[in-house]
Amino acid sequence: MKFIGHAVLVLSTLAAPISAQKPTSRPAHVILIRHAEKPDDSENPHLSEAGVRRAKALVSFITRDPQMTSLGRPVAIFATQTTKDDNGQRSQETVAPLAAALRLSVQTPFHGKDYAELAKLILSSAAYAGKTVVVCWNHEHIPELAAALGVTPTPAKWRGSVFDSVYVISYKNGNAVLTTSSYK
Repeated sequence: MKFIGHAVLVLSTLAAPISAQKPTSRPAHVILIRHAEKPDDSENPHLSEAGVRRAKALVSFITRDPQMTSLGRPVAIFATQTTKDDNGQRSQETVAPLAAALRLSVQTPFHGKDYAELAKLILSSAAYAGKTVVVCWNHEHIPELAAALGVTPTPAKWRGSVFDSVYVISYKNGNAVLTTSSYK
């Protein structure tokens, strides 16, 4: 019995410094964008020519715009997973040039409707702690994704005709602060 008490004392002494040193896993910033322009043909799952140009412009925006570079170099890029009906293809194509420029892979672990799971992953992963993450998602779910990432109140519905808006969520003093920007 005396040995068990001593073991508990040793384990609790060892555990205290480890838990005290555990860093927060919250990222510093999450950049949310919508996929670039789609073609007139609703059956075509790819970007239009204008969308391809916007995807290329995203590289310059993220890597050269002073507001964006002040956030730090992104360490991860997420896009919606492609479904059996090709939904998600445009979000991946939108961030592919940026991923190539940053030498990152485009991570696609979730369907667009699974935004809450993505938020949970981003907010809990030590790999993103204090870093910047880029997310390209379906515009229908971006407000809910922002809310799942801690933004209150939930942002207004993202208009279907808007392709140049950017939400930047910054975490300050435990709060998610949303600012908006745009790129051409």
